[in-house]
Amino acid sequence: MFVKEMKLLIKYAIELDISGLECKVGYKGDALLGFSSSEQDTIQKIEAFCSRADIEYKISYNKAKATTDIFCVFAADTYKLK
Repeated sequence: MFVKEMKLLIKYAIELDISGLECKVGYKGDALLGFSSSEQDTIQKIEAFCSRADIEYKISYNKAKATTDIFCVFAADTYKLK
């Protein structure tokens, strides 16, 4: 199950100038949502969204592709089974 914030972030970012989107499970069981873009403004907007929503994130520069990646971390305990 995806949490509400994760869905909102995807909807927000899909309208921006992103060149890549990936979702994977981290080694601690956390869900990682990654975006790639060559536009710094796009990364800053996603970073601002994460800051407002209190979502942990990490930014790295991918020298081989000349893009910046931002990975948003959604803790495993936010996925609650009903």
